[in-house]
Amino acid sequence: MGSALVWAAIPHNSDGVVFQVRVIRGLQRFHISRRVLEEAFDLAPHASDAGQLELFYQHKNHILRQAMRKRPIAGADTAALQSADFTTVVEAGRGATAYLSETPGAWASN
Repeated sequence: MGSALVWAAIPHNSDGVVFQVRVIRGLQRFHISRRVLEEAFDLAPHASDAGQLELFYQHKNHILRQAMRKRPIAGADTAALQSADFTTVVEAGRGATAYLSETPGAWASN
């Protein structure tokens, strides 16, 4: 997956990360918003641009895997990644909510 990433950057409005990957028949641009980074990857609410980019690279392989599932063939538009692309809410015991990652065996409790 690492070789699929062409570039990643923070957009001028500081909302998340825009990145481009190699997919079938070309390059595809994606956007993962600050809100999605907060909800799916626990980004601090007032994280800096550098903090957003650092979190993106920490979870790069998982993000790229989901991006390529969402848009495996290149298109001209920028594809937006949503929180639902990364987690499924599952009810856990005693009223807690657990988030089941699409990565097998990965559970986080809230």
